[in-house]
Amino acid sequence: MDRPALPAPVFLVFIALFLVTAGCNDTTTTGSGTTAVLTTTPGPLYSEGDIVRNPSSTGDNAWLVIGYDSASDTYERALVYLNDEGTWGYRMDERTEHVSRALMEKVNTEIVTNRPPSAIPVKTPAVVTAATSAETIKPAAVTTTATAAKGPMIKKIIPDKGDAGTTVQVTDLVGDNFKNGANVTLSRAGSNEIRATGVRAVTPQSITCTFAIPADAPAGSWDVVVTNPDGQSDRYTNIFSVHRTPGAQSTTYATHAGTVGITYIDPPNTFSSQYSKFTITGSGFKNNAKVILKRSDKPDIEATNVIVSSDTRLECFLNPPAGSYGVWDIRIVNTDGSYGIWYGAFTIS
Repeated sequence: MDRPALPAPVFLVFIALFLVTAGCNDTTTTGSGTTAVLTTTPGPLYSEGDIVRNPSSTGDNAWLVIGYDSASDTYERALVYLNDEGTWGYRMDERTEHVSRALMEKVNTEIVTNRPPSAIPVKTPAVVTAATSAETIKPAAVTTTATAAKGPMIKKIIPDKGDAGTTVQVTDLVGDNFKNGANVTLSRAGSNEIRATGVRAVTPQSITCTFAIPADAPAGSWDVVVTNPDGQSDRYTNIFSVHRTPGAQSTTYATHAGTVGITYIDPPNTFSSQYSKFTITGSGFKNNAKVILKRSDKPDIEATNVIVSSDTRLECFLNPPAGSYGVWDIRIVNTDGSYGIWYGAFTIS
């Protein structure tokens, strides 16, 4: 027997209910039958071509956003510099780096402008010199133009964080115009500065050093300051972070003692039974000063032919005896009794 057909009004009600139910569903069904709720993830703040920087920075450089990779949640960026007329800008090389989106957007909160990366040229800044037409040169006239030395410039630091109460070995403080004998410090308003030890300008673009972060150092962002021996300096604000991780092993120890400063020794190591020349920089050096290597379990090793060229620089020779391996303290003693010690600054292999 045939089933009786539904009345037309009832049939239309069923269709309307089906359409309303389908429109309100906010889930999708996968091929395996599981249901995933659709969610929206906030996207990156910066777009390709944005030039961004830390609002507190006083330098003439910023970061150019090359692109964003959603898979790794990182920006690709490159350093960009101001042109002489104050426009942005140019790049010194083709290097780029990847940085987490969270760090990039936390530190560099100011969008200066936007320029397509392809429109930013790569060039070496021109050195402006006085030019004179050949027709106006007088044979007897000689003109000398003095060029001021450029100060240091900080670009980044690796690593850029450390725990209070531990020692952090900086493997690469990247920048330009670094000089031998430079000082490196961590600085934060209202806190004692943390002075790096073992500072070595490997090249004018790279410094290695060590920070012994005190256990009571405040957590948060710190500035990195590099000061060359001529007094010129650069400060990169909020580039280094100090954390207070529970259970972090304390490795804080005294690194210097005395009133005679010792900031740099080149080279910082040698071999036993090898006669070598060394240069030491610091402060308070006096004529006829003694340079001594000290270690609790071995006899002192005194340098010979010590030549004090200024109160901040001296040269000497060391010839460690056979078997004097290990880490040694450097001690400089003036004839008036003043002295300085740099603990664990020298290694004999």
